[in-house]
Amino acid sequence: MPQKKQYLQESLDKAIGAVNSNKLSISKAATEYGVPRTTISDHVNGKYDNHLNGPSKMLTDEEETSLINYVKYMAERGFPLTRRMLKAFVISIIEKSGRSTLFNMEKGPSNKWVNKLLNRHPELSEKLPEQQDKARRRMSNVTVVDQYFKLLVDTVDSLGLTNKPNQIFNCDESGFSGKEKSKEKVLTLKGSHSYQQKVLVHGHITVHMCIAADGHVLPSFLIFDGCLPHRSFKDGVPDNWLYGSSESGYMDTELFENWFDKVFIPFCGTRRPVLLIFDNHDSHISIDLIEKAKANNIHIIGLPPHTTHLLQPLDVAIFGPLKEKVNQLSVTLGNLNKCATIGKAKFPALLSTAIDQTTTLARVKESFRKSGMYPVDRSIIPNSQLAPADFNKSEKTNKETTDVDTTTITSNGKLFISFDLLY
Repeated sequence: MPQKKQYLQESLDKAIGAVNSNKLSISKAATEYGVPRTTISDHVNGKYDNHLNGPSKMLTDEEETSLINYVKYMAERGFPLTRRMLKAFVISIIEKSGRSTLFNMEKGPSNKWVNKLLNRHPELSEKLPEQQDKARRRMSNVTVVDQYFKLLVDTVDSLGLTNKPNQIFNCDESGFSGKEKSKEKVLTLKGSHSYQQKVLVHGHITVHMCIAADGHVLPSFLIFDGCLPHRSFKDGVPDNWLYGSSESGYMDTELFENWFDKVFIPFCGTRRPVLLIFDNHDSHISIDLIEKAKANNIHIIGLPPHTTHLLQPLDVAIFGPLKEKVNQLSVTLGNLNKCATIGKAKFPALLSTAIDQTTTLARVKESFRKSGMYPVDRSIIPNSQLAPADFNKSEKTNKETTDVDTTTITSNGKLFISFDLLY
């Protein structure tokens, strides 16, 4: 009869990691972690690589439970994780543990490891994405919108925010590239072409904004492409605005966490709980952000993909007028000064003026009303703008489309899982 294993899986993981990182020899690792030398040698030399169970799971049972609960939580809240994001979170868990690992800490676990993880948890599955236009039609259907509003109603009720609009927020970003076209008509001679001088220089600048259901607006966050302007760019801009940069000028996870720390938490008020609603782009979410939200009694809901044109206040009534006002102001400056150009350094002041003139108390409140976010009102979204409830079913004409389930918002009564099991 073979001798029963007398060591913990975690001890084997640590021993293998120590040997692979050249911290210990096989013999010393066997002595330190109480694992047979031959067992360590077999794993290090890849003897078990082709077995069904493969090498060790690399995560402790508690860590794996936390990871799976996190995946489920994010899916239920409208932030389904991609495989790439899952790998990044595994790396984060290992880094927090401080132990050695077989994982490549730059790329994360292999696809083979992820496949085995999913096999151990058959309640999870991966869905194929669709083209955006088709996805928008599918997601903007009665079923998805009904499920989202049920989640929103249950969350607002459970948090006691029914009559507390100052504790309900929406955030999102919009980009300016200098290529935007004005919607204003111009006077010109019949039969001639009309041209208008461009004053905004090319490049990409993102503004991240956050508004509350009671009408107030939090400080803006500007993200420049490449780097911050070399010249002074804060003149004529509120002191509490935040600035950052990325290679593309778009939001990323680090920048979003920076905004959450330095703008949202300090300026969302002292009353708790707080509800923050935003789209489910993967740049908006991370383990660290969830931890900070938990610590500050901030709850999040993700909007269903491809529905923000209907359900997000900023998209419904704020960003459109804001962009048009930026164009109007730039054209006015161009008419007053033919040599005027608005580059990175001058853009913040122009944007600040446009925000002051467009994001009025009344308009912000109206944006929440028109999206049905506050007061929570499903009827504000007419079914005439949505595909029917059985739209997905009617379009499934072959096995490939049958296997694709585009509903990512669920409301099965389990609105909040224990944050104690989340990283």
